[in-house]
Amino acid sequence: MCKLSLSLLAAVILISLLVAIDTTRLYTSSLAPAFFGIAYSTVYNINNFLTYYDPILGIRIEYPAGWTHELHPGSLVTFLASSEGSSNTYPAGLGLKVQNLAYKNISLNEITKVQIKNLTENHPDFKLIESSESILAGNIAHKIVFNATDNKGNERTSMQIWTLIDSKAYIITYKAEPENYTKYLPIIIKMIDSFHIVK
Repeated sequence: MCKLSLSLLAAVILISLLVAIDTTRLYTSSLAPAFFGIAYSTVYNINNFLTYYDPILGIRIEYPAGWTHELHPGSLVTFLASSEGSSNTYPAGLGLKVQNLAYKNISLNEITKVQIKNLTENHPDFKLIESSESILAGNIAHKIVFNATDNKGNERTSMQIWTLIDSKAYIITYKAEPENYTKYLPIIIKMIDSFHIVK
């Protein structure tokens, strides 16, 4: 397969992978109530953190007991902090997406380049703060931190980290109001560190 075809393929994958996460699901107040008691998910209480486990998606992650979570079509799970004061938006949220890939030979570096390009083109005020190698679930990953306005006109500071394993991509997106990004970051780091891929 030629280099151009691989780039186009990576672009298509990233668009389908990340557009779903880059929606207002993480921030609007119109979400349906968090789902509980779904047959294929299990919740455990561990020191004010709960464990979300989904054997169908093959993932396990801890999240704060006071946060809501919801499973969306397209293998996307969101975890949302409670709104503060009179605000009608969530101050912070984390989205976890599992995406089947058509090909196994797409590199992490190639996807990273395409993702940054897509964010630059789709968000006129996109400002990249950090781009670095990272670790996710014990695997080599890539992380970016950036500022951008979401499609509801809200300014957000965001972090995305993704890894590729076999024929799947796993991507975690953290978004927060800029003034709350640092406040919630220790919680998000604990969540990311707790993330496991269950095979």
